[in-house]
Amino acid sequence: MLGFENHLNVFHECKHGLPEALVRGLVAYLNTTAVDECFRRFNGHTQVNATDLKLMKYPSRKALVSLGKKAKVLSGDQQTLDDLFQGLQ
Repeated sequence: MLGFENHLNVFHECKHGLPEALVRGLVAYLNTTAVDECFRRFNGHTQVNATDLKLMKYPSRKALVSLGKKAKVLSGDQQTLDDLFQGLQ
């Protein structure tokens, strides 16, 4: 059996795409253990909708770009990603 998702959450800036480093930073941030644990604790589930994403607190744009640049050159496991994120704080 196959399952298909019928909607997609999209980040944009004035209906245009985001710079690559910022996108990579957002992806890295949203995939950290800290964000996952916080999201599960406060929402009680792992389904993410647009309102959830809008209400989340994010690191500064500068920090996300920095995280994205580091994540691009490092292809690692979950621990590596979490360590990168901890290095920003």
